[in-house]
Amino acid sequence: MSGIISSTAFTDVFTAAQGDNTMQALITAVYELGCLFGAMFALFTADMLGRRWMIIGGAAVMIIGVIIQVTSFVDHIPLLQFFFGRVITGIGNGMNTSTIPTYQAECSRTSNRGLLICIEGGTIAIGTMIAYWIDFGASYGPPDLAWRFPIAFQIVFGIIIVVGMWYLPDSPRFLISKGKHQEGEYVLAALAGREIDDRETQQQKQLVIESIEAYVESEGVPQNKHKLTY
Repeated sequence: MSGIISSTAFTDVFTAAQGDNTMQALITAVYELGCLFGAMFALFTADMLGRRWMIIGGAAVMIIGVIIQVTSFVDHIPLLQFFFGRVITGIGNGMNTSTIPTYQAECSRTSNRGLLICIEGGTIAIGTMIAYWIDFGASYGPPDLAWRFPIAFQIVFGIIIVVGMWYLPDSPRFLISKGKHQEGEYVLAALAGREIDDRETQQQKQLVIESIEAYVESEGVPQNKHKLTY
């Protein structure tokens, strides 16, 4: 928002933000409020829905929020609609930013887990760079393009996430914790490029089972929430 919130093209539609630093700050901050709600939702429901569906759902919610934002027009309570869209987009982002690192960690080896998570965090900087260049390029276009296109471009990444996750499995830890040992074995074997009955695959499976059992014992989680039976 930093590249468009004070632009003439934006304030001509959202007149309350024109020259009002407080309103501009509020427009920006409600997104973070949505992120908080999304992260809290993921905290309480991720173990029920699974990493895969949580990420798909988060991306879908973001797309809906973006559509609400870019369809704001003068004489149709644009600022209120934009507020709602920002909060909804933030909810989707909160769901994803709190789930994707977990999914990535549960699908990676201990030898490269830290590196992959750091790379995932580094892509945030790349995304920020893309956003600033899109803001800069769109500023030379028509007024509607100057602020609608940079916001609408988020849909591209949302679609990539939905389509990509549709063809990816859930994490082996989640599958095994729900008693789906056969599916968990298959994912572990695929990630390692080995057969299901390979020694390394079975060792990784046993490590996952032991870590879940240790978590259940240390946290006092009811046994029926983690079906570890074969």
